[in-house]
Amino acid sequence: MIRKLALVWAVLFGIVVAAGWVPQFVTETQITPDGYERTMWGLFMMSLLDDITHGLTALALLLGGLTSAKWSRLAFTAFGWYYACDALFFLTWGLFNSKPFMADIMLNLPHVVISIIMLRIASRSEGDDRVAGKV
Repeated sequence: MIRKLALVWAVLFGIVVAAGWVPQFVTETQITPDGYERTMWGLFMMSLLDDITHGLTALALLLGGLTSAKWSRLAFTAFGWYYACDALFFLTWGLFNSKPFMADIMLNLPHVVISIIMLRIASRSEGDDRVAGKV
């Protein structure tokens, strides 16, 4: 089951990367010293770093889903913790920046939800695979 979930999530993260380049979804573009930064739907700032992060997540989940339950669980665990830390860092930054804290909460909510779901998938699947002998 976890391998199928990894493949589904790989597709979802691939869609996130692709959506960042759909002109109808990009409401603003800025040139920064690090390259282009796009605002999606007037909410999310997307840069090359975001594309790389989401793309590597998709790739890791794809490889895990195609390889084994063990590697799928590793991908969900690693990236679940990555997105949890990312949300924690930026929510903490929200205490010190000039934006309203509710704006920081709403901007980081996707990573909070994603990390919770990914870590739950990783932890819940461990017993299922051991029972089935598919570790």
